[in-house]
Amino acid sequence: MKKIIPIITAISLVLVLAACGKAFPASDDVETETPPVVSEEPVIYTNPLTGEIVEKEPENTRPFAVMINNISVALPHCGTSQADIVYEILAESDITRMLAIFSDVSDVEKIGSMRSARPYYIDVALSYDAIYVHAGGSDQAYSDISTKNVSSLDGVRTTFNSNVFYRDPNRMSQGYEHSMFTSGEGILAGVDEKGYELMHDGSKYDYGLVFAKDGENVAMTDSVPAADVDVSFGGLKNTRLSYDSSTGLYTPEEYGNTIIDGNSNEPLQFKNVLIVNADTKIVDDYGRRSVNLIGEGTGKFICDGKCIDITWKRGGSNEPFRYYADGKELTLAVGKSYIAVVPTESEIGLA
Repeated sequence: MKKIIPIITAISLVLVLAACGKAFPASDDVETETPPVVSEEPVIYTNPLTGEIVEKEPENTRPFAVMINNISVALPHCGTSQADIVYEILAESDITRMLAIFSDVSDVEKIGSMRSARPYYIDVALSYDAIYVHAGGSDQAYSDISTKNVSSLDGVRTTFNSNVFYRDPNRMSQGYEHSMFTSGEGILAGVDEKGYELMHDGSKYDYGLVFAKDGENVAMTDSVPAADVDVSFGGLKNTRLSYDSSTGLYTPEEYGNTIIDGNSNEPLQFKNVLIVNADTKIVDDYGRRSVNLIGEGTGKFICDGKCIDITWKRGGSNEPFRYYADGKELTLAVGKSYIAVVPTESEIGLA
């Protein structure tokens, strides 16, 4: 009996192994299906005001349009190099002011000096559904702020509990009116205090801007050379822009000096230069002007050392500017833009 047990155990083991082999065939005999590998295209997010790639999807936030003093004794202005778009328009007599459009002001330490509002600067701000930041304004400007329901931060007639605006004592020697500044932190505090909505109404705001893909050149059919650009504001004031082929950027100059940002002492630089011709007329004894930015007109687009003729259209105060070349929407290069709004009779020098 002692010899039977091992034999039975061995037989049982063989049967078990056989059964196992029948239930689970060798791996070489198994036909397995490999799931297909799905290659997902990476999602690319861009800044809607520059076309530049950003790390995360931009929120549908309203930009900030800040009035910047541009008289020679008030230079250098501060914070403008961090703006996405900078407008230059005649204010009165031969003086221009700038309107700096920021998609984000949170990291801008000092902005200014600030100057007063004019109706057409407000009109530009409305084209972006922007929060408008200024220091005072003409009677008509204040009327427009009220009737057009402009989200306005005013450093002259509005009293804030927080430090939205401040006077820089180092600038007062050139005139008290040239000493008012703000900051990104101050602007956001003012927005919070006034209770303005930071988001556009709707899923995605249309700024009317079309950008090429990052790294692609823009089409410049029938272009003329434009390495040096002389922008004349009706013969009253000039801004010159020089192209650097090594960077692909234009650097502006006025009053005989390069325009710099006083925060960094670095020059302003732009990828796109647009000239917008608009009907302009003087409306009072101070030399204040009206500038018609509704309807359509002509202009020029300058990029990569070349210039082409364009047209612009705008249906109303709350609509964006749209630009066209050869009857098609103009494609801008990725980067920041300088936009000069000049009287229709202005001459633009190109070389």
